[in-house]
Amino acid sequence: MFPLAYGHHDVLRKHSPRLLAFEGTKVDSDVVNGIFDRFMVKEYVKSVKGTTFPSYFETPVDQGQMDAYMKEFVSLRGGLFTGGIVCKEFVDLRRYGDATNEWRAFNLRGRLLNVCRNSNQPKATPTPPEELVDACADLGSPYYTVDFAELQDGRWVVVETGDGQVSGLAAAQDPVIYYQVFADALERGV
Repeated sequence: MFPLAYGHHDVLRKHSPRLLAFEGTKVDSDVVNGIFDRFMVKEYVKSVKGTTFPSYFETPVDQGQMDAYMKEFVSLRGGLFTGGIVCKEFVDLRRYGDATNEWRAFNLRGRLLNVCRNSNQPKATPTPPEELVDACADLGSPYYTVDFAELQDGRWVVVETGDGQVSGLAAAQDPVIYYQVFADALERGV
């Protein structure tokens, strides 16, 4: 439910690609055309990666096109559709071979538990700036994730937040070590 977090935290609005959230399935193309050059479509929780749905759109998009795209998107999400449509600024992520440089941080009660590579990128890729990770360590939720990504120009952005109870472990994360760190934090009263 990133649009909800984005709307309540200056740090996310400052360090995330811009987004517009629309309740339900109707998207106003004039509003989208006025904000974005390129945008991706998702709903409040997920996108439709791995389908034939375009990964991004370029503006301008007329209302008829927008309505057709949204109908297709909602059909692809089916009964999993949640909240509404989100149009999010499409940004160019830095690639290392076939992988982007994305990292997932787990936070518990305002404290960082860990940050791990999350897109099968090589081990030698840059890590997100400590200042950015720290700035996102207390978003008011007891247990959550923050996903960071390196842009093509070397800057870093927040691309997603998630509920720690349902977010998967990062691709490079050792589950035994993660749950030991989690248990240790709980024992310390974090």
